[in-house]
Amino acid sequence: MPPIDFETEYRRGNVRFRIPLQLYGLGILDGIQDVEILGRHKATEQIREELGIKGMPNRSGNDGTVTRFGWKAQNKSIMIFAGEAYNVEMGVTNDLFPQATDEAPACTANKSEPNDIFRNDVTDVRNQGFNNPLHILPDWQMFAIFMRFLDAPQPVPLSASAERGRQLFGTDVHNPGIGCFVCHTPTMITPSQSETQALQSLTAHPFSDLLIHHMGKGLADNITQGLATGDMFRTTPLWGVGQRMFFLHDGRTNDLLQAIRAHESHARDCENEHATGCYGPSEANTVIERFDALSAPDEQAILDFLRSL
Repeated sequence: MPPIDFETEYRRGNVRFRIPLQLYGLGILDGIQDVEILGRHKATEQIREELGIKGMPNRSGNDGTVTRFGWKAQNKSIMIFAGEAYNVEMGVTNDLFPQATDEAPACTANKSEPNDIFRNDVTDVRNQGFNNPLHILPDWQMFAIFMRFLDAPQPVPLSASAERGRQLFGTDVHNPGIGCFVCHTPTMITPSQSETQALQSLTAHPFSDLLIHHMGKGLADNITQGLATGDMFRTTPLWGVGQRMFFLHDGRTNDLLQAIRAHESHARDCENEHATGCYGPSEANTVIERFDALSAPDEQAILDFLRSL
């Protein structure tokens, strides 16, 4: 198989960019129950209708439960998220993803499949001894466990401007502000019982509904993952956004204000509504119009609030 000519494929529009998602707080998101996610969504039904925001869960094809990891919420759990990253991002096959994404002989020569598995040899001649205490778990699973216990980012104390921004951002249906909170849900609560005591009964502030939304042509990547079609993305958790350097799924900007305005995208006129790239309006349009109508100090207040998270 010849090497891929990325420059040519880029000119043809066949290349999509992704920046890594933040890893902090994933154990918290992993434990949030579907009923919590869907209940928070239901509670904003009236204001969502006013704003033209729908949102929907991406769902597992196996059991129908809500998936919540990845740019399109395509993965169900941290374990699946880790297994996919090992295979797709690093080419390391494992118990969850045992087939290589490229099975060309030159890529798979001298490699057993899967590459990283539960080690069960009777001796440690191949560094695969079952009784070696360092080999209790495969690397990909230890990576998943590492992610599970990374705490959520901690916000800094709010300045007067940031507090003003929090109110404008919206806190709940009683204080909706301009409506940002509808998708970037400020609060989620983990279950009261968990095998991991540190993750039970937590009041978390991910600022995400963990659902997928139509964002229109402006952000569309034409990639479908599960129920998330080409212009749909999971609401990115905003905790820790003040420490990030690049924004949006492809890292197209390091300007938070530009990232906010990129959420606006109007419907594209299409002869065939089912054609690739024929997308309706972004669900965020009304909120962005409200943001643009704010005074410069109020816009800055929202930026100050986001930078505090």
